[in-house]
Amino acid sequence: MKITVLGAGSWGATLAVLLFENGHDVTLWEFDSRKAKDLQDRKIKPFEAGADLPSGLVVANDMKSFKNSEAILFVVPSQHMRSVCTLLKNNGISFDGKLIISATKGIENKTLLRMSEVIDEVFDGVYKNIVVLSGPSHAEEVCRKIPTAVTSAAINLETAEKCRMLFMNGYFRVYNQTDVVGVETGAALKNVFAIASGIVDGLKYGDNTKAAIVSRGLKELSKVGVALGGREQTFYGLSGVGDLMVTCFSKHSRNRAVGQAVGEGKSLDEAEKSLGMVAEGVKNTVSAYEIGKKLNIELPIINETYAVLFEGKDPLEAVNSLMTRCPVRE
Repeated sequence: MKITVLGAGSWGATLAVLLFENGHDVTLWEFDSRKAKDLQDRKIKPFEAGADLPSGLVVANDMKSFKNSEAILFVVPSQHMRSVCTLLKNNGISFDGKLIISATKGIENKTLLRMSEVIDEVFDGVYKNIVVLSGPSHAEEVCRKIPTAVTSAAINLETAEKCRMLFMNGYFRVYNQTDVVGVETGAALKNVFAIASGIVDGLKYGDNTKAAIVSRGLKELSKVGVALGGREQTFYGLSGVGDLMVTCFSKHSRNRAVGQAVGEGKSLDEAEKSLGMVAEGVKNTVSAYEIGKKLNIELPIINETYAVLFEGKDPLEAVNSLMTRCPVRE
């Protein structure tokens, strides 16, 4: 199949290589024309882990590949999803009849829309062709062919199955389901709890504290997801607890790293600059906080993480607020 992958960051490049090695005709689209030319000319790996890009993988910056592609894979930062879609539409790109796959994890700040909803809003009427690919899958490990399992979600299983057939191989296992709302919500919100986990790491707390963040975070995540229309059982699968665990504990987690830097005393700006990569959880903390207010849902960990990141609250004070709040039933 002819596939265009939007976004030549670590995850986009990793998935492009995976698809290419699965036998597909892949073009990796990079927004920055100079970076695209450099990647095409030298085929150097665009991030630290993994091997260089295969010589046959095309890296481009023009719009030609979109017109001939049968599938489009979005791997762009969540807060840029709308602008990228608008750019494509303004250049005459149509998604009619194409398989649209979103591997972007996030909720748009201004509208509180999920990524599939943003794509459908710009390209009116394509929702039935959208698949969400999500789960515990760090690029640093997938590019080394370490066994990984993810989920493919679409409003009908036939569409989800088309996505599975593209990606599945001996080290990348794909499960299917139809709860797009649940999968996307879990994918976006787990990053907030990864930041909270990093903060407790930065404060030098232990396993007990981390376990509390993860387990109670899962409760908050599922509470929001169900309120938005997702199915509760989804949050106990790969795109819920699976993704939550890997991003809260892993050394590869950008969001956990940002949280750790904040817990150690750095400002949010300093923490993001030291990371040098996009940590989706920062912007998604804003979305999660606003969703909680909109739906009138009590979300203690999300609210305290927001207060630390954006209101200057001391991390130690935030932990104390969580520990001393009114007792509740589990």
